[in-house]
Amino acid sequence: RRSAVSINMAVTRVSVLALRAVPSMATRMARPARICGRWSCSGVNTASRVPEKAVARWFAGVGTATLGLTAGTWYINTRTARCADTDEEAKPEPTLVQKCIAEAVGTGVIVGGGCTIVSALKYAGAPIGPLAIALGFGGSVMMAVYATRDISGAHLNPAVTAALAVNRPEAVPEGTVLPYIAAQIVGATVAGALNYLAYRGAIFAAEAEAGIVRGTVASMSIYDGAFGMLINKKIIKTPGAFMVELGATAALAFMIFSITDPTKTVPDAAGPALVGGTVATLIMGTGPLTGCGMNPARDLGPRLVTAVAGWGSAAASPGFWIYTAGPLAGAILGGALYNALLA
Repeated sequence: RRSAVSINMAVTRVSVLALRAVPSMATRMARPARICGRWSCSGVNTASRVPEKAVARWFAGVGTATLGLTAGTWYINTRTARCADTDEEAKPEPTLVQKCIAEAVGTGVIVGGGCTIVSALKYAGAPIGPLAIALGFGGSVMMAVYATRDISGAHLNPAVTAALAVNRPEAVPEGTVLPYIAAQIVGATVAGALNYLAYRGAIFAAEAEAGIVRGTVASMSIYDGAFGMLINKKIIKTPGAFMVELGATAALAFMIFSITDPTKTVPDAAGPALVGGTVATLIMGTGPLTGCGMNPARDLGPRLVTAVAGWGSAAASPGFWIYTAGPLAGAILGGALYNALLA
């Protein structure tokens, strides 16, 4: 297609030059010529007269070439348009399996990127602070959405899938809700397992240094944030934490519905970056209270890893259910509020 466009441009340029040359040649041929101090009545230099047949042949040639080039341009334009239409028609719709793989990979990118940064700070003493965690999760969301939105729509969050299914069902293909949610949890679990394998030695060292036995209530603090999340009981109780998760996820869903609304002026290419920025902002504000999960898969997947890795029942920390129920209810509420107020 690019070659056709280049040829098209070249043909157009040649046509323009040929057309410009016509009046120039005509002027030179019709210019009066001075002979022996007087102007020739014929208007043509008789000392170097161009035969009339040659002039006619020249004009005929230019006209024929111009018509030919114009016809060539039209043909190339037509073929280029047909090629574009053929490319669009030939692009197949991704299968459900491909969409689920995209959801698993995208959710894994979010968990892998964000939770790995928490692990670097928590277990390896990386010189980063809470701001890096917020930006890490926001950046991971942005990259994951860019990578998967053309395949699966980039839900990457059971709460978002539920919100779309309830409030914007035309955006959710039939029969994809449960497969999407399952794929998201699988992707988050795999990412959590890879994170554990990467920092396994550092986690054991942290437990030994603190004198903590894995599987006890005290050991919950070891995985907090890097895997499953804990409520900050020094600041907030379980009911309040539930409302925080509900409210933060409602705000996220509200912004997702706004950013992806086809009737609004938000550029399509800017959507993933804006969603990632929203995630980072919400984590900065509510992270110290609950960890700001906003994504059931982000908590459930890594929490399952800790259960298998030796924490057992301690993986089910008090109030852990808020990280699933809060986001699900909040996302549905946020989407409904957008539809009612701004759609």
